[in-house]
Amino acid sequence: MKHPFIMGQKLYLRALERSDINEDYLCWINDPEVTEYMTTGTFPSNMEKLEEYYHRMTTSPNHVILAIVDKGAEKHIGNIALNDIDWISRMANLGIMIGDKQFWDKDYGTEATRLMVQYAFGRLNLHRVWLGVYAGHQSAIRAYQKAGFEVEGELKNELYRYGKYHNRVIMGITREKLQVNPEGS
Repeated sequence: MKHPFIMGQKLYLRALERSDINEDYLCWINDPEVTEYMTTGTFPSNMEKLEEYYHRMTTSPNHVILAIVDKGAEKHIGNIALNDIDWISRMANLGIMIGDKQFWDKDYGTEATRLMVQYAFGRLNLHRVWLGVYAGHQSAIRAYQKAGFEVEGELKNELYRYGKYHNRVIMGITREKLQVNPEGS
C-alpha cells in the first residue's frame, strides 16, 4: 500500500500525490460521462490546468483532497475532498469523483464518503458537512443517503448543463447525526 491515511474495507484514502496527476486523471476530467453531473467538464482540461488544481488544493488550509485507492488493485480510482472549510462555523462542502468507471455502482463512493465524514468530524472537529447534487442524479442521492446525509432543500434552476437548467439538491450531515447513526444506514 502506498501511504494509506484512512483505511476502509474495499478502499483506502491517501494524500493526493503529484504522480496522480497523469493521463488517466486527465481522461477522467475530459470524459463527459464521468463529469455529467459535475461542474467540472464544461471546458476542456489539460495537464497544466490539472497541475494548477493540484497545487491549489494541496496547499490551501481550507481544502483537504484525498485519493481514493482500491485496495485489491492498488489503483487510484478517484478523489474525495472537503472544500471551503469554514474553521469558525466548523463546516465544509464535500466533493467526490469516482473517475475509473469500472468502479462505478459498487459502493466505492458511499464508503469513501463515510470515511471522509468520519475524518471531518473525528479529526478535524467539524460540525457539519454538506454537498450539492443534481436533482436527476438519483444514484448519487441514494449513495449519500446511505452514508447518512439528509436532503435539506432544493435550489431551482441552479445548474446549467447540456442546454437546460437543473435543480440542485442540498444534502447535509451533522456530527450529532453521525453519532446517533454511525453507520449512516
